[in-house]
Amino acid sequence: PLLETRNMAAVALDPNGITAGRPSRRAKRPASRRRLLTARAAGSNEDKPTAQSVLSFLCPLLKAFGGGDAAAPRNRTLEVATSGFASIARLPFGSKVDEACIARPASAAPKERIILYEFEACPFCRRVREALSQLDLTVEVRPCPKDAVKHRAEVEAMGGKLTFPFLVDPNTDAGKGGMYESEDICRYLYRNYGNGAEFPEGIVSTTVLTGWMPTLLRAGRGMTRYANAATHREKDDPIEPLTLYNYEGNQFARLVREALCELELPHVLFNCGKGSPRRATLTEVAGE
Repeated sequence: PLLETRNMAAVALDPNGITAGRPSRRAKRPASRRRLLTARAAGSNEDKPTAQSVLSFLCPLLKAFGGGDAAAPRNRTLEVATSGFASIARLPFGSKVDEACIARPASAAPKERIILYEFEACPFCRRVREALSQLDLTVEVRPCPKDAVKHRAEVEAMGGKLTFPFLVDPNTDAGKGGMYESEDICRYLYRNYGNGAEFPEGIVSTTVLTGWMPTLLRAGRGMTRYANAATHREKDDPIEPLTLYNYEGNQFARLVREALCELELPHVLFNCGKGSPRRATLTEVAGE
């Protein structure tokens, strides 16, 4: 993976710098909510009490298992291996660009940047990132780990509840108000930016079987804001967020995304899955 600052200087992140955080507190819902346009698919996994119960049980358990000082040095071999197994568990999703999207004309790409609120460890957020990789779309990610100091509040203000993922697409009437539900988001993205590509039903149906594997293998990572993460005021934020060239199935990119999530650092995700024309740009930027 390649991470850039706004002056296009490449930044290499060592897995030893990945971070974790402290227990979370649930935010109260506001008394009044803005009306949110959301198309809900019947049977979406986020809506099932079972999925919510599993998440409620699993997250504290993984947090405890993966506890300790997350900024402390780690065994690189173990980090890369567990991330690699996580990628294998979700094959073939999130690795290769759909052929129809390789041929997508520039006029059919989003004019304004899509914004995704999510956190790395969530299996439902993962399926959206997989779809984005396969569609070869660029997206601005605003991480929402537990104990987030900024981005979770933005989601609650726009949508009225704290569930993830949450996607905002200023390019369409259906997307500009924001939408929840990962299956709805995936189908929306394929419908609007798939250039005729068939929707990969497996990206949704396999979540129950293998969607939890990366979360389990990377126990406690990419889930909670690091307690010592810097808190930036609005005026201190960079003019442009960090830039990361990656694709969802890359085991090394996952380690970087975990760190960005736990530090609550917004970043622009340039997906470069296998077959992506953007790989030529990556070669130019990286100089390799």
